[in-house]
Amino acid sequence: MKIRFATLDDIPTFVGMARTFHELTRFRAYDYNPERVAANLQAVIENPRGTHCFFVAVDEAGVPVGGLIGCVESHFFSDKLVASVIHYDVLPEKRMGGAGIKLLTAFKKWAENRGVFELAVGINSGTDLPKIDSFLRKLGFQQTGGNYSMVLGGGK
Repeated sequence: MKIRFATLDDIPTFVGMARTFHELTRFRAYDYNPERVAANLQAVIENPRGTHCFFVAVDEAGVPVGGLIGCVESHFFSDKLVASVIHYDVLPEKRMGGAGIKLLTAFKKWAENRGVFELAVGINSGTDLPKIDSFLRKLGFQQTGGNYSMVLGGGK
């Protein structure tokens, strides 16, 4: 399993993978807009300010099996930098193969190279929470809160 930065050529693959991730989580209640996903992925890859990253895990054949999108920014009430995971997932059939750890390790190194004070991972998928909790704790993360949502039903 290797980790690399995403390229524009990865966008079609990840638009399809994002649909898979979308269908497996609580976000399946949302409409899936592949054009929006493609535009957002392009913006992260092109990222002229260098505040975002997009890492791709590829298998032995070079086929993407997962990805991690993250960002770094000053904390709201401090000048200290915080690196946050925006999206992080590995295809279900490829989990437990090391991709998840390698993606987080690459993100951590990217954050350290930017002088980040804290690395933050929020989980709001609504799936596999005990497994994810155990995984992150084994990597040294501490739980510091929770995610809550309330469907209002507005919009389209």
